Amino acid sequence: MRMKALAQADGDVFLPVAEPEGPAHYVLIGMEPSLGWWARSAEEARSKVEAGFRNFLSSVEDFILHLCVRRYLCGAEERYHITDLSKGAMLVAHAGRARVERYDRWYGLLQEEVDLVTTRRAGILAIGNVVARHLERRRFARPLTRIVHYSSQAGRARSAGIIGREESFTRFIGSVSLNDLVTCAGQVLAAARLPAEIRDETLSRLARSSLTTSRQKLLFNYKLAFESMRGSRGASC
Repeated sequence: MRMKALAQADGDVFLPVAEPEGPAHYVLIGMEPSLGWWARSAEEARSKVEAGFRNFLSSVEDFILHLCVRRYLCGAEERYHITDLSKGAMLVAHAGRARVERYDRWYGLLQEEVDLVTTRRAGILAIGNVVARHLERRRFARPLTRIVHYSSQAGRARSAGIIGREESFTRFIGSVSLNDLVTCAGQVLAAARLPAEIRDETLSRLARSSLTTSRQKLLFNYKLAFESMRGSRGASC
């Protein structure tokens, strides 16, 4: 309720995330929800949220992130939680306005959320440089791992992660299929208990999409980052 009130005070639409199934061993923190193809206006966004729409459960890139966390990061009995630093949905063109001040207003609630949903030694991942820099500036109490942002606007970062690893990337291409992604999405949506109408529309749309070369690069970047993090955490145990 406090998150919803703050989003409304900011003049934005509160877009909640799905609750974790239990204490999370990893938390991934993004920037802020975007209005766009899923809702062209604040009124449409509010209507969809009331109907059960949740953040990080819609786009191809959302489910690429879910698939990679499940396949390359989490162990068999481990759980994860994906959230945003601020949770008021807005147009991308407006997101950069007074972002630091907005993140500062949300920072305390983020800390409470992380403390509430995590295990004691949970790994924290900042999605993109903007979030990482803000959490570092605020001296976030837990160690952070920075990963590339899944947005198509961060396409250069996807390509940069391939440099020097071209042969490995060539071998990787095709190891994740569209069917793998749709299957993972079905599992994620079922766990989130979204209404059947939203679930079925999402899965149908995903099945008509494609894993482009750029998306294969994103998958590969996450595979490298998550396997490295999992290995280093295992070695420290």
